[in-house]
Amino acid sequence: MSEALRDLQALFLAGVTRGDAGAERLIIDDNRVGAARRLDIYRNNYRASLTGVLADHYERLAAYVGADQFGRLADAFVAANPSAWRNLRYYGGELAAFLAEHYPGDGELAELAALDWALRDAFDAADAEPLDGAAVAALGEQWIERRLVLVPSVHRLTVRHNVAAIWNALEAEEAPPGAARGAVPETILVWRSAQPQFRTLSDDEAAALERLAGGCSFTELSEAMLERLGEEGAMQALGGWLGRWLADGLLVLADQAAAGTDVT
Repeated sequence: MSEALRDLQALFLAGVTRGDAGAERLIIDDNRVGAARRLDIYRNNYRASLTGVLADHYERLAAYVGADQFGRLADAFVAANPSAWRNLRYYGGELAAFLAEHYPGDGELAELAALDWALRDAFDAADAEPLDGAAVAALGEQWIERRLVLVPSVHRLTVRHNVAAIWNALEAEEAPPGAARGAVPETILVWRSAQPQFRTLSDDEAAALERLAGGCSFTELSEAMLERLGEEGAMQALGGWLGRWLADGLLVLADQAAAGTDVT
């Protein structure tokens, strides 16, 4: 591509995305529709395309606030965040942070947006072959010393509002409960099994998964939970968690995750 063509494209892009008036000189004025009006048409199409992308990415948030309010939120976000992506699948990941900054009194909006995005991200996450009961049995006693990590689709969100209940009601096409701020933060686990899904964690399970996210063996995790919960509490919790983690497909051997190989 020549430098002159690249400069023309950059000028036109600035006119569409940022409203730079200099781009008007690139538009042929035929005395019917002026250059400014023609450029406005491009701008409107650009904004409509990106707001449509956001409505798809944040379907539950859009349902929660309503089409008109979401349209205003999306327009404001697009104006402040022109797309830098070739693939629009990745556009809009900053919406939760945008809402947290501009609507600090409505914290459920940012958290609902974060949950919407995490579920979409989990859908597109890299594949992994998680440990299951058969794989653990095949590894034998050595498995408790092998370092573990969480599968790539896992996200852990810290929330202060009842966004899980709001999201579930919207998914069921029911009236959502009113937004309520909890006394303490909670952790929502998002992952992909057959489909993206989520659940709210207890503080103890969240702490256990935090250790696994950093890479540790089941022996190391057990030692940490013994210190946290005591012997009886740790043994009971670990037994229940392990069965659920294996059923949910959350764990993978760290060395095989790094190599991208299947569990054998």
